Amino acid sequence: MTVSPLSPTQLHTFETALGVRRIELTEQTQRLADTFAGVQSARTDGSADGAHDAEASSLRTEWSRMSGFQAEAVQELAAIDRALLRIADGTYGLCVRGGERIPDGRLEIKPAADLCIACAEKAAARR
Repeated sequence: MTVSPLSPTQLHTFETALGVRRIELTEQTQRLADTFAGVQSARTDGSADGAHDAEASSLRTEWSRMSGFQAEAVQELAAIDRALLRIADGTYGLCVRGGERIPDGRLEIKPAADLCIACAEKAAARR
């Protein structure tokens, strides 16, 4: 088993930060779900049923915007869960592709990062 290059104190700090962010995102996704329900109710109450109705267009725009936020939150939650698993199995702070150490500065900015800078740049270039 590979051992994380981070000290126990650093691991605790990152685990705490990831846990706090996870709570924030969970609360955010719940608020979005509640808002989705409100928008869905407005769409189905009959007041915004016309294809050219300005309110229907506004509701579609809001729905699309919220869907994007929801998808981003779900992706970030999954990344956080994977990072917490890496902390638990001792591989946090190591690139999942090449095994190199992920710089502390990168982890401070993006605690759920699973790629070193070089691998992240390669992955971005492929998109």
